[in-house]
Amino acid sequence: MKREAQRGLTLVELLVALALMGIVLTALVNYFSQGSRVATESGSRAELQQEILNAQQLIAGRLKEAWYVYPAGQTLQLGASATSTASLRRNPIPNTARTGTANWLTGSDPVLAMILPPRAAGTCPTTAPSGGGSADLCYRFFAYYPVKRSVWVSGTGGTSAPSASNPGDEPANDNVWVLAEYRKTLYGFTPATAVPTTTLDGGDANLLTDYVAPTYATPGFTTSSNTYSMFTLMSANGAVTSSTNPVSGVTLKLATTRNTGGTVLRLPDQTGAYSITIYPANLGKIASN
Repeated sequence: MKREAQRGLTLVELLVALALMGIVLTALVNYFSQGSRVATESGSRAELQQEILNAQQLIAGRLKEAWYVYPAGQTLQLGASATSTASLRRNPIPNTARTGTANWLTGSDPVLAMILPPRAAGTCPTTAPSGGGSADLCYRFFAYYPVKRSVWVSGTGGTSAPSASNPGDEPANDNVWVLAEYRKTLYGFTPATAVPTTTLDGGDANLLTDYVAPTYATPGFTTSSNTYSMFTLMSANGAVTSSTNPVSGVTLKLATTRNTGGTVLRLPDQTGAYSITIYPANLGKIASN
């Protein structure tokens, strides 16, 4: 019986097989890479959305407690002087007299300010006692406003390791905003006195949320088609709020955006913002919480 000769692969056949294998491997790599990118983007999307909604709910909670909400037309001096450029209170809105300073104009700049009642009954001291412990007896000032991210990072340690206050240096996101909460105990304040506008220095500025979309046109992040108003102050009669026409409601809008690996993600979509309207129920009530 004759045995059939065993024939090996020719060079051409081997090259064809290798080429086919390369095509299959490339397809597999692309598939898994795409899956990884989708998973990363989905995780980033969920994180950004949750952070911005948490901030919105916190502000809404403060408003529900508020004894007083500053109406439009009030210039708030959050720094030690009218020319203060305190980095954690620095106004990012361009082309105004307040640009780059710690001054904010309610109703025009993206700032929301309010006074909350004392947390406990008692007499608030006129000055902060050395031992502390009496802040709960006093009215409290709160303000919410954006700061350019690069300015905030620089003011909280620069490129050092991220912390609760320093979100970490990201040059690709230098021009987005962070949202800050500023608070100060109003020692000596009573409902019978004028609400303060220029003695607000000395409080604490804290990071509330990161990656806030600027409200005005900003290259790479906000265009003329998706600008928005962060805080809208409303009155009962529909007219502009003022010292004689108090605030009865606030519409809060926030959008979030981040540049990751050259891809800019904006939520809730390319033109919208997360919106909520709050009607404070505690305005003018002087009973402590």
